Amino acid sequence: MYDKAENNRMKITRQIIIFTLIIINLPGFGQEQKTAQKDTTFSGKIDEVTVTAFRSPYNIFNIPAPVNVITPLQLEIGNSLTTVEALNQVSGVLMHSGTLNTNRLTIRGIGARTPYATNKIKAYFGEIPLTSGDGETTLEDLENSAISRAEIVKGPSSSLFGAGLAGVVLFYPRSVAGDFVQNQTTIGSFGTFKNVLSAGVAGENTNIFALGSVLKSDGYRENNETNRYNMSLNSAWKITNSTELQVLLKATKMKAYIPSSLDLPTFEQTPEKAAANWQNVKGNEEYTNGQFGVTLNFALPEFQKISAATFGSFKKADELRPFNRLGENADYLGWRAYYQKQFEGENNRFTLSSGIEFFRENYRWSTFSNANDDVLSDNQEKRQYENLFVQLESGFSERYFISAGVNGNLTRFFYTDFYIENGDQSGKQHYKPAISPRLGVNVVVNRNISVFGNISHGFSTPSFEETLLPAGEINPDIKPETGWSTEIGFRSQWAGRLQFSASYYRIYIKNLLVARRTGEDAYVGINAGKSEHPGLETELRWNVTNPKRYPSLMLSGTATFANYHFTEFTDLDVEYSGKLIQGTTKNTWFALANFNAAKNISFNFWHRFTGEMPLNDANSGFSDPFGITNFEGKFNAKINRLKLQLHAGIQNIFDVHYASMLAVNAPSVGGNLPRYYYPGNPRNYFVTVLIGLE
Repeated sequence: MYDKAENNRMKITRQIIIFTLIIINLPGFGQEQKTAQKDTTFSGKIDEVTVTAFRSPYNIFNIPAPVNVITPLQLEIGNSLTTVEALNQVSGVLMHSGTLNTNRLTIRGIGARTPYATNKIKAYFGEIPLTSGDGETTLEDLENSAISRAEIVKGPSSSLFGAGLAGVVLFYPRSVAGDFVQNQTTIGSFGTFKNVLSAGVAGENTNIFALGSVLKSDGYRENNETNRYNMSLNSAWKITNSTELQVLLKATKMKAYIPSSLDLPTFEQTPEKAAANWQNVKGNEEYTNGQFGVTLNFALPEFQKISAATFGSFKKADELRPFNRLGENADYLGWRAYYQKQFEGENNRFTLSSGIEFFRENYRWSTFSNANDDVLSDNQEKRQYENLFVQLESGFSERYFISAGVNGNLTRFFYTDFYIENGDQSGKQHYKPAISPRLGVNVVVNRNISVFGNISHGFSTPSFEETLLPAGEINPDIKPETGWSTEIGFRSQWAGRLQFSASYYRIYIKNLLVARRTGEDAYVGINAGKSEHPGLETELRWNVTNPKRYPSLMLSGTATFANYHFTEFTDLDVEYSGKLIQGTTKNTWFALANFNAAKNISFNFWHRFTGEMPLNDANSGFSDPFGITNFEGKFNAKINRLKLQLHAGIQNIFDVHYASMLAVNAPSVGGNLPRYYYPGNPRNYFVTVLIGLE
């Protein structure tokens, strides 16, 4: 163990030396929304960035909130099998990836204590929520090629999409600028094959983009095979000069085997192994998921507009586990209405936005014995919430910008126990209305510097498992987590060549939801205290040479320095106050060198470093820090209407042994060692060929 750990540290030291000149920076920071899909470099100006997370297109130089834009080039970096690499380029964001179907996204340390999934973060694909009624978000189904860009609002800084404690991630569906058809094929290590066929039609009143994809991979580990099929359709019709209809469809069929996490000796000596109990039963999950969103937009006189949307989803899933088989059926239906009015003055502009969102979800799940398929449990939960929001944005001249908003939420759960041999555990959970205000201010000091600050309130309701007591009955005393976030920062640019931004934040959370483990796949929730999330985020980009000339070089990256810890936390009479929150790290950084040798030839060389992370509440063990280095090259050519692209790369060049995800607070079952570690992939390769007709 110690030899390998020391070897890893030596590798990390060598990599840090290599990247001494590539300091904290943000790749793609400043891409203009309208040209991002055609741009082939990471160059751009900060005052060209357009952000629409607050429903109006605003220059990011004026936004009084921590918002990051992920461009198509960032989504395409690496093998692009998932959104993991793109999200990990953003400061304050950490995407843990155990396998292609097991991920956990955390923002500013919030959500790190969730055992196997993502919660306390709201996410949308267009108007379609990717977050369930109890706050769990699934990002594994997203196809990068179907996304035009993403915007991340960090912390409870968005009144319009609910005041989630960690933040909101908005994925914008891809639209097209002209007719095209293209096929993209990727072949990689571990028997990986991916094919994406897409087409687009753009007319005077019509815009249609359609995509179908197939992903197959044997995986690096045993019992790690994945088969995923995706389909998406984004279409818009201009009915009249003032009316537009948008229809968004998305479907996924997935079957993925589960190698699960490993104990330390197995992780160190044979990381390619699956956990023995999951390997023995060939544990896997299989599901079919369909989603839709229909939006009608009206442009009214006097700078008014109305947007009305309906969205829905269904999911049927089956998961074979060592201890039982889980069957799930879920569907939701929702509505969202939004009104906006702009008031224009000689030197100012006011924008009033208001609306409501309704969400209704039915979730039914049953467990069955692996031995004889007998029913072990049969449950149904109806989840309902309403969000009311109001936001006022004021721009005084071109220098002062104020944004204020408030979100009101009412959430209810209705639980029915259909398996009553051990007693009827049915119940309901009504949470008090949550009111979450927000205030942000931005001042443009001069053409090179802007300063912003904000204060905001957020909350997160418990997941369903956290609402139940050990015997299965509803816990009437469980409360949502609530918290306040404060932040101050600045953005700057000089001569269009050097850009730097930094922000300092502190998030204070009370009624801390703690998932107390009671078994290998069982835990209950309690409100156990308070936590504090202070951090410093920095972003820098340097166009070393003129980006409009070739060859050109751009250095970029991000860094986060944080100290996420419990301020008050006692569980089972054990005091954890002052301990670091497990699954978080004090420092991460990402650095990238983008070299364009010619108009059609480019190379990316990037490194991502993650510091050590505590494994449990007691901080009795830590994962080793690690740094992963990657390289890729791209060649583009166009012959009349024929488009060709060759994209190839090496990932984890130095073959670092590391844990790509942790099963935090993993229990010791049957006297065995706790299984904390998901091994990351060793050195691997990929080649992508794209052929298109435009």
